[in-house]
Amino acid sequence: MGKIERPEDRSLAYRDLQRGSDCGLPSGEAVARRAGLEPLSKKEVGLQTYGWEGETPLWYYILREAEIRQRGEQLGELGGRIVAEVLIGLLEGDPNSYLNMQPDWRPTLSSMRDFTMADLLRFAAVA
Repeated sequence: MGKIERPEDRSLAYRDLQRGSDCGLPSGEAVARRAGLEPLSKKEVGLQTYGWEGETPLWYYILREAEIRQRGEQLGELGGRIVAEVLIGLLEGDPNSYLNMQPDWRPTLSSMRDFTMADLLRFAAVA
């Protein structure tokens, strides 16, 4: 006798959610808690509407966090932290990166006391 098919089983997105859970990947809520952040509520995630009962797969959680907490304009706190930690980890792991070659280096412009990313983009003439 075959497995009883549910309507959500026909959804690729739903099957991706289930696959991540079945593989034991950490949920977005678990990563948020580990990072000391307040996780999104089940209502904010909104997957119960589609029959999802477990915690949220990380990839979906990051998308919802950006949508709910940042109006979809930028990554949320957890998503931004993950990206930043990956970039910092790459710089720390590269013996030729400026973090390892000149660990005390700080960006400056002679006319400014504080230097922001927006300043860098203006200086590079891309903003």
